[in-house]
Amino acid sequence: MRAGRAGIVLGCLPALLAAQQSIPAARMECPATADPKQQPAVALVLASGHSAPLSVRLTLAFSHNAVNPADDPAIQFSAGGRTASLTLAAGGTRAEAALQSGAVAGTIRVTAALEAGGVNVTPAPAPACAITIPRAAPVVTDIRIERTATGFNLLVTGYSSPRQVLESRYRFTPKPAYQWQPIEVVIPPETLSARFTDWFRGGSSAQFGSQFTMLQPFTSDQNVHTLGTVYVILRNLEGLSKEVSASFP
Repeated sequence: MRAGRAGIVLGCLPALLAAQQSIPAARMECPATADPKQQPAVALVLASGHSAPLSVRLTLAFSHNAVNPADDPAIQFSAGGRTASLTLAAGGTRAEAALQSGAVAGTIRVTAALEAGGVNVTPAPAPACAITIPRAAPVVTDIRIERTATGFNLLVTGYSSPRQVLESRYRFTPKPAYQWQPIEVVIPPETLSARFTDWFRGGSSAQFGSQFTMLQPFTSDQNVHTLGTVYVILRNLEGLSKEVSASFP
């Protein structure tokens, strides 16, 4: 039997009635700030449960606050991408998702859209919240030592949320069997800053956010075998990194 016009309307009526019911007050919850490379949780919260299931779509946007501007592709939901689809069961009041904060200073804004029975029931204005990723001192995550014919290279890996590094400091101490005073070396802004500016403003760095690996060569005489440990500190306008060390082979 062919459905008449009234049959089509009646078939849609339950979903339409569910959608037309008033959506309880809704808000987005998220931390005001998050450090780089964290996984903060965000949540859509209803003041009370709705009679029908709700489809929730979260959308993430990022605006940078870096010295050298760039987006950070690592800023996304933990499941991947900058949108996340959630389902809030009938009567439920909370739907959560986690995101990756990346490593670039700026603001992450998360906005929610809601549907009930295929009908857009997003309140106006749409629920939203913002997370600030602050400018911070550099972080050194790894140091590798490579021997060369004339000495050695230090490969220093880390990140700097303002996308800026001004200065590097090195302190060398001997192996236990040798006695000499620690040697300190500073690579000043006049030498180092431009290298990092070129990296952060170049197209190659865009996929890495504020991450970097810096190669610093050192020339050493025949006493290189007495080197025991190197300690590294980096500086930007926000301050000094924590000192990180590596042992010579």
